[in-house]
Amino acid sequence: MGRTEPSIGRPPPAFRRDARAKKAKATINKVIPSLLSAHPRARRGIDAADLIVAPKPQMPSKVIETPSSEKSASAPGLPSPRLTIRACDTLTAAHSLLNSPANTTKKVAILNMASPLSPGGGFVNGATSQEEYLCMRTTLLPSLRDEFYRLPEVGCVFTPDVLVFRDAEGNDLDKKDRWFVDVISAAMLRLPETEVDEDTGRGGYVHQKDRELVVDKMRAVMRVAQMRGAQKVVLGAWGCGAYGNPVGEIARAWRRVLLGGGEGKGKGKRKGAKSTDITETWEAVEEVVFAISDAGMADGFKAAFGDGLEWADEMADEDDSAGEDNAEETRVREVQERMAELRLRIGRAPNERMKSGLEAVLAGLKSQIPEQEPVQNSEESGSEDDDDGDEEVVSEEDYQDVSEQAEDEDEEVPTDDEIEAQHRDIEASQDTMERK
Repeated sequence: MGRTEPSIGRPPPAFRRDARAKKAKATINKVIPSLLSAHPRARRGIDAADLIVAPKPQMPSKVIETPSSEKSASAPGLPSPRLTIRACDTLTAAHSLLNSPANTTKKVAILNMASPLSPGGGFVNGATSQEEYLCMRTTLLPSLRDEFYRLPEVGCVFTPDVLVFRDAEGNDLDKKDRWFVDVISAAMLRLPETEVDEDTGRGGYVHQKDRELVVDKMRAVMRVAQMRGAQKVVLGAWGCGAYGNPVGEIARAWRRVLLGGGEGKGKGKRKGAKSTDITETWEAVEEVVFAISDAGMADGFKAAFGDGLEWADEMADEDDSAGEDNAEETRVREVQERMAELRLRIGRAPNERMKSGLEAVLAGLKSQIPEQEPVQNSEESGSEDDDDGDEEVVSEEDYQDVSEQAEDEDEEVPTDDEIEAQHRDIEASQDTMERK
């Protein structure tokens, strides 16, 4: 008899990307201008945005020189904010802080894990990293002026009173439901040289200078948050997606900045070597939330961070198990989707260099599938081929898919950037799948 109703399948990745690009252009040209007319506070926030380069400490700090092997896990006696972690997106975490019954006047700031090269990253091209996600839902983009770029190695753009006008599904919020948040836009280290520990299988930086630069970037973010009066801050697994920074390194760096003390387990240290470390206090910041959408990455981040970081109350819910199962299925589908797109891009590669780079990324992605295959091939293999699944529910850290790095047609060496994006993406996928 055949079907009596049309089948409803998920559009192919290229189609969805084009749809996002079209919506992004409408957001920039129509939606945001009308919102700024209706919300003078948002307009003032854009006008007040400024670039802050190498901010200086605002609170008393100590200079501690100790052998690396003797550094304690944390610096006792120093005031520090309450630290929690949530498996959710950045704006969801920020909104929960603003709506907390205990919060009436306290300011909330979020970290925009920004592209160092162009405002909004690949937003207008339909890319879906954390920054593009913020630009689609808020009035952030107009504040990221061209004159601020390239972003400094250590520094950031601070934008107060950014208006949030869409929910997590991309639907417009009613005027009464819109809200404001401060945003700190800063860029993480891109494609650092890393190596894998043969004993643990975890990635780490090869060079100590990269580890120190990451810490400097994080201190700059916290200094700006503190000097601009943010009492609650939403951070994340900064640079652990397409930029290829190991989750463990980023977690330990955040611990070092927020709690002081040693660097934890990492590569690039010489046993017994002297190391000068700056321990700053963050007395003005009452709470820091790490918002990491991917549950597996969040688990790995928390484990690497160690004592002092706790799950937010809602994460103790028994319903977590079902959510984690869904997240696992989503991750596998994302990897398979990336593999399909990579095969198409390999066939269209204009030169051997790009082709070999994409093939290396594809091989790495394949290595992440085996232990998931028994689950996916039992009864659901047909639905996977159809790319079933609901509307895109993708973690912010893994949002930076292979299409993202077509973000800027004016980049001087687009071919190199595209290859870099593939390598960043596979390292992010490797970190995510290893923790499962």
